[in-house]
Amino acid sequence: MVEKEKVSRRQFLRNTAIGAVGVAAAGFLGGCSSDAGSTNPGAAVYKPGTYTGTAKGMGQVTVTMTFSETAITDVKVDCANETAEIGGAAANGLQEALMAAQSAEIDGVSGATMTSDAVKEAAANCINQALGIAVEAAQPADIDNPFPACEDLSTVNAATNSGEVAFISAPITDFVRTVNVDVLVCGQGPAGMASALACAEKGLKVTAVEKGKNPTWRSATMGAFNDRIHKKFGVTFDMKQWLDDAMINCSYRGSQEIYQQYINTCDEAVNWFLDKLALKDEEYFLTFNAGDFRDFNAAYDELSLSRSWNTSINIPIPAPEIIATMQQRIADAGVEVLFNTPVVQLVREGGKVTGAVVKTEQGYVKYQTAKGVVLATGGYEFNPVKLNACCRPRDLALSGWMNGTKTNTGDGHEMAKAVGAMEDEYPHPLMLDPQQLMPFLRVNKSGKRFTAEYEAYNHLSNAIQSQPGAYDYYIVDANCPAIVDKIWTPSSGCYAPKEVWIAAATSDKALVANTLEELAGKMGVDADAFVATIKRWNAMCDAGEDTDFHFPGKMMHKIDTAPFYATKEMAEALCTAGGLQITPRSEVMATDGQAIPGLYAIGNVSGSMFSGTYPHNQNCLSHSRCVTFGYNVAKTLAAR
Repeated sequence: MVEKEKVSRRQFLRNTAIGAVGVAAAGFLGGCSSDAGSTNPGAAVYKPGTYTGTAKGMGQVTVTMTFSETAITDVKVDCANETAEIGGAAANGLQEALMAAQSAEIDGVSGATMTSDAVKEAAANCINQALGIAVEAAQPADIDNPFPACEDLSTVNAATNSGEVAFISAPITDFVRTVNVDVLVCGQGPAGMASALACAEKGLKVTAVEKGKNPTWRSATMGAFNDRIHKKFGVTFDMKQWLDDAMINCSYRGSQEIYQQYINTCDEAVNWFLDKLALKDEEYFLTFNAGDFRDFNAAYDELSLSRSWNTSINIPIPAPEIIATMQQRIADAGVEVLFNTPVVQLVREGGKVTGAVVKTEQGYVKYQTAKGVVLATGGYEFNPVKLNACCRPRDLALSGWMNGTKTNTGDGHEMAKAVGAMEDEYPHPLMLDPQQLMPFLRVNKSGKRFTAEYEAYNHLSNAIQSQPGAYDYYIVDANCPAIVDKIWTPSSGCYAPKEVWIAAATSDKALVANTLEELAGKMGVDADAFVATIKRWNAMCDAGEDTDFHFPGKMMHKIDTAPFYATKEMAEALCTAGGLQITPRSEVMATDGQAIPGLYAIGNVSGSMFSGTYPHNQNCLSHSRCVTFGYNVAKTLAAR
């Protein structure tokens, strides 16, 4: 008999709040009765009043709801702390959806997952209050020994801002059925989708399982070198130079063999992926020449202190359309895809992984695999225990996570370790961005500059995190449009039009003053130090050379015209970037350095490439390695 899943009181209350109005409509919250068929739809459900709930999205999201005894009568959603063009733009739609649904159980806005989840959580908080249910504060999990090894995660209670860990350490022996396949692909992100489709095209019998209710794809870009889009624009690369940069970026702790395998195979894989999208080549641009720099065809941006490589391709359809197209191709290829079906445990017999156990509504199902299990389970962004145990504390000094995939809890990492797999050495790196992508002048809490602002995003983020308090302020003045003109380059201007960055630097979040001394006071920094910093900067602008940090002279811009603006920022993270050590064939390696037969890892659950930081200057390497190794592993499995 399959044991029923235990539900904590906190989770029960949260689920009750999310679905409360639907239950109330059926009369179940209208009052107690011994007659199960007796309902009173008009009875009081809520305590009338106005309630406010908050939750963490990119920043703090606030939802205010007004209730009568039987209905939600008004909803206000405040997303002022979210990214204006993404989460902020979603606020009105989410507000209308909450009012229409009379519940927190609404669909999220595509591309604004973190904001959507936070709005739903805050709305559930309001409903709890109106129902008279005490809202429990999330308690942080204790970490006894955060370095050098992760503790067992199977008994950790999920906090409010956490996903639910699916991995189960205790052996499962009671199955509702056993299914025989060639390949089980665990996950339906970019790596899992590529693997499932490529395996099916090789004639393999494939089942793909996904923990969440939907597949995920976070960016409409793809990296490559000598693919047909780069050929179209005449861009060529010195691959030895690119590889040297890759090895320096990982401090030579990554596997050069794996990087070489990526170089050797990514163009074929990317061309295959482009074939699946079936778009015309003339619709594509490179990320660096998609905007105001249509003639840019150099191999990298020479102004950046770290070579910012022109490897990224802009895909001319949004991520949801990429997902829809890939899922249709996968279905057409005969792959069985099961959502809301987490893999919870690997099956190992005689030193070989022979399958995996997945959790379904009916119970546990055992998949026996003739060829192999492919882990494409993503990172562990929503497992705070593993984050604290496996990542550098300073890296976790974040404004938030941009990746809203709450199913990413490190399940693949932990179940592979349970059968003897080896992870990358701790601390694992994160993929970091500064909150402000433009290279505006920056000062720390002491009022001093601390870095060359025109650097790869990960380097700038590292510099910000290394400052006292792990934050800084970026500074502009009344001439912000002219400043943006000065710092506008192929790599700085490729993500949004100028108006977006001007608006961000002069938004309601910015501190505004008519003198530098007044601005320093509002920032809480030493006025003398800040004024001296700006004066020195302006003098170097006049001289045309930054002798302190070597910011490109042609991009320098004076700060000398009131009003002056300062906006506080921290680093923010997209995903974790440390995983299971693998061979160039994506075979997962055991702690003895040998491959574990039958087990493969691709995408963010795989490791062996990054150390210390994720290299943003090697643009779009992340999505590209997902597709490349997803495509490659099909060849390996078909040949077994």
